[in-house]
Amino acid sequence: MQTTSPAFDLVDFLSKVTGPIVAAIAAAILATWFATNRFYKEKWWEKRLVSFTEIIEISFRIKMMDDYFLECQYYGRGDAKRGFAPHPEDISQKLVAEYWADLQEIERITQLSEFTLTPKTSEILNAFLKERERIRKDFYDDAMQPEECQEDDYKASNKLLRDLVSEAKRSLKIKH
Repeated sequence: MQTTSPAFDLVDFLSKVTGPIVAAIAAAILATWFATNRFYKEKWWEKRLVSFTEIIEISFRIKMMDDYFLECQYYGRGDAKRGFAPHPEDISQKLVAEYWADLQEIERITQLSEFTLTPKTSEILNAFLKERERIRKDFYDDAMQPEECQEDDYKASNKLLRDLVSEAKRSLKIKH
């Protein structure tokens, strides 16, 4: 009969137990790392979605107001769309105040856009602000009539909205 020494049994036991324990610890660490990484990516995606939604809503309101102002120009010369009539003065003043607040919000978001959104979004917003600045300069230099100015504002806000929606789809990987 052969006897085994206690040290040999301990080594045999440790060799059988150590492998699965190390594998379990490595699997737990990797699973935790992947889960944490996915969690942060999903949170970042959600934050970006909220930011894009906010900026798209603001640009939609600006576009709608530019369309309204353009129709008011047409109305003044008798060429407005059928059924169009300007709002009463008190509503019009409120809409104008909201319009300027939205433009200021666009300027604020533009300053943060590279951090909260994408570099392309920042380019889109900066291009919009530069175009509006150019339109205002031309208007104040008497190089543009009010109607031309309003038409260019409408084109710029329409382009802003289209470009932002396109960039949001690309950035958030939304397929349509």
